[in-house]
Amino acid sequence: MSLRRAGLILLAVLAPFVLLMLSIGTLLYLRQGGFEPYRIPADTLAVPAATPERLAQGEYVARLGNCIGCHTTHGGVAFTGGLAFRTPWGTIHSTNLTPDPDTGLGNWSLAEFRHAMRHGVSRHGALYPAFPYAHFALATDADLDALFVYLQGLPPTRREPTPNRLEFPASWRPVLIGWRMLHYRPMRTEVGADRSAEWRRGRYLVDGLGHCAMCHGTRGAQASPPPQGYLGGGNIPGLGWYAPPLDAAQLERYSTQELADYLRAGNSVHGAAYGPMAEVVYNSLRHATDADALAMATFLKSVPPHAPLPAVPAAQRGDTGDGASLYKQHCADCHGDDGRGDGLVYPPLVDSVAVTAPDAGNAVRLILYGAIAPTTPLHQRPYSMPPFVNTLTSTEIADVANYIRAAFGQRRAIVTASELDALHGIVIE
Repeated sequence: MSLRRAGLILLAVLAPFVLLMLSIGTLLYLRQGGFEPYRIPADTLAVPAATPERLAQGEYVARLGNCIGCHTTHGGVAFTGGLAFRTPWGTIHSTNLTPDPDTGLGNWSLAEFRHAMRHGVSRHGALYPAFPYAHFALATDADLDALFVYLQGLPPTRREPTPNRLEFPASWRPVLIGWRMLHYRPMRTEVGADRSAEWRRGRYLVDGLGHCAMCHGTRGAQASPPPQGYLGGGNIPGLGWYAPPLDAAQLERYSTQELADYLRAGNSVHGAAYGPMAEVVYNSLRHATDADALAMATFLKSVPPHAPLPAVPAAQRGDTGDGASLYKQHCADCHGDDGRGDGLVYPPLVDSVAVTAPDAGNAVRLILYGAIAPTTPLHQRPYSMPPFVNTLTSTEIADVANYIRAAFGQRRAIVTASELDALHGIVIE
């Protein structure tokens, strides 16, 4: 049988299934507003005046949305884009938000800006879902307008867009329409009418401007955000860090006030912010008002618990090699023999995300490269953890990671030296 004939037979077999899936996806999508989001609105909105109050509001919205964190390269000019986001299908880059007329938002209308923020569609076509339009759809007109006014007031900076490097079919933007048909369902804007104003404000900040589920959500097929994965925790796409669930069970050890303080300080008696969370605290959450931080904490502690990972009996946790003696030698002075740390100075390991996560990625990174919590007004002199990448061998780091996860997180010893060398792209010389 020729290759062409085999291909035609395969196409004939698959065509009915593909047509059925497209039909189902189209019907589901039409129920959610159909193809209206792909129509760019006419410029019929007047841009509000750039009053000091509106500029301050826009800056605050930009802070809480962490715009600078995603739209600034390391060492680059703020808001000019170019930051790389790795995905299973290649790398995409953020865009220029300054009012440069050629490479930024200088020629955008307010109507176009609102539309892109809420629907993920710009004059250039559908935006990749690394941009959290599903969350920004909850933003009020007043906040979006203030944000637009603030961005238009930035110094216009020309920066040619960095080309995305994506595999086909992800490199073909129209395919995003199919992805959205299958996976995207807009959030309900009106939720919790019977809840307190503080709870509703917290939900607006967590689900809307803060887009917390982008990192703390469990991903489904084709990196989709299924409803059942809402704030359920997961590995952050392209980074490898594990973001824990944000629900009443995970946050039980925090009082509401402690959690609010942690969001703004990046530190608490229950642990400190490291990795991507440290960046979020530094760029965004440290600027939150007391009332907004408390509202976020109130909402988060009301999120229904997800199914916890079962504890592993001590007899089944496996061999941790020389982990206990290495921990005693290198770690116990700060974190304590019992792993409970020392108040706000040295964070506890017991029940920390690094030791309870489904994989050892966070623990390995912290041991290899060390860490420091963000410097914030509420935590002005954080202590740093030293790196051990040049002190311990791969085997020793694996032993320590396995020991702390078994002893303080009730997880199995699963990391070997060879696995550690390749874990999330980490290579030890």
